[in-house]
Amino acid sequence: MLDLTLRRAPRALALATDGVQDWLSTGYAVSSVLTSIVVYDVVQRVAWRFGPDAQQDASRAMARSINRGARRSGATIRVRGLENVDQTKNYIVVSNHQSLLDISLLTEHLGKLNPRYVSKVELARGVPGVSYNLRRGGSALINRKDPAQSKAAIADLTRRVRDEGVTAVIFPEGTRSKTGAMKPFKTGGLKELVRGAPNTLILPVTSYGGSELFSRNMKPLVRGVELGMVFHKPMAAPPAALGDEAFTAFTDELQRVIASGLPQARN
Repeated sequence: MLDLTLRRAPRALALATDGVQDWLSTGYAVSSVLTSIVVYDVVQRVAWRFGPDAQQDASRAMARSINRGARRSGATIRVRGLENVDQTKNYIVVSNHQSLLDISLLTEHLGKLNPRYVSKVELARGVPGVSYNLRRGGSALINRKDPAQSKAAIADLTRRVRDEGVTAVIFPEGTRSKTGAMKPFKTGGLKELVRGAPNTLILPVTSYGGSELFSRNMKPLVRGVELGMVFHKPMAAPPAALGDEAFTAFTDELQRVIASGLPQARN
């Protein structure tokens, strides 16, 4: 019995050590991200006094700082396909959704395109830095309990995409995937954007790793995760004259392209 206990001791010690490291890296990452969003909430408010461009510059700096904080959890960040993004054009960005880090990763790597998001209205309050950017940056903040308000918010963003060259980001799954597997797309908002800005290219993006990082609900974060994004080649949406059947076929292909970038599809 004593011999068995002695043989198990190194493994038990290793597990305990890993557990301590998990909690330490989680604390380091969370404190770093919280510091970033609180500091950049103030920075953005000051920057706004110098105009919208200054505020957007501050929001990108916040995104970079948040992503650095994510790395402190032991995660690595890998972004592929940036050569498919032309910084002189605007896009309707369509991405799957795994965590709030999707927003910071997109904001950092889309750069001067200054993406505006279709986001639930609840995020417009309560998250320092992020909430301020969603409100001031011109994102479409939708109330899911109020279809008329949601439609009006998306219509306003669509107009800006069409007339002002704004880049919009939409997560058609509607909610974050907790397993990493893609959910079926809810295409109402996407259809509004595509039909309202017919000459704007669609940029498919695959996000992965976020659901794994947060799979323990931060109790603690999972170390060693690869957080990634794949920017696929832009796609042209079918003309509205081709009808709903053509749009359905297009969204099916869009989902296939985005799913192809997930690790389980590439392995």
